[in-house]
Amino acid sequence: MALGLFVLLWILFILFKNGIAALDWAMFTQSTPAPGSEGGGLANAIVGSILIVGFSTIISTPIGILAGIYLAEYGDESKTAAVTRFVTDIMLSAPSIILGLFIYAILVAQVKHFSGWAGSLALSLIAIPVVVRTTENMLRLVPGSLREAAFALGAPRWKVATMVTLRAAQAGVVTVVL
Repeated sequence: MALGLFVLLWILFILFKNGIAALDWAMFTQSTPAPGSEGGGLANAIVGSILIVGFSTIISTPIGILAGIYLAEYGDESKTAAVTRFVTDIMLSAPSIILGLFIYAILVAQVKHFSGWAGSLALSLIAIPVVVRTTENMLRLVPGSLREAAFALGAPRWKVATMVTLRAAQAGVVTVVL
């Protein structure tokens, strides 16, 4: 084990010793050069990653939170809730490469062109079940006395779900979105 740790530390030392000179501001702000030319940076990769994650968050957050609210507050014994939970469980257990291949077959192969939208949609398919399940669990942890107090004041069920229960579970819901 000590030998393996030594080899790992030696590789990291050589990597940092030889690569630290390449880490400068230009590496992060310059675009990728044409193939075969020297220099360039990571600006395109950084901006592309931010856009794909941003669009994925915009897609998956409302769908996941609304589905989690439905499952926790309204979907106790309905057939729709059972199907939603089943599909969510399947999507949670599916490997991400399978979801990516599904989007590739549906979008990329049909239009014969790669796009960031396909990447955002694939990432959304991975994120939606996580947001749904965590939102549902956070809402179920809210004490029933809060709901009962809101109902006693005459609040409708949708207002109790959004204004009382969701606010009480806000920390957990925001955490899963991040």
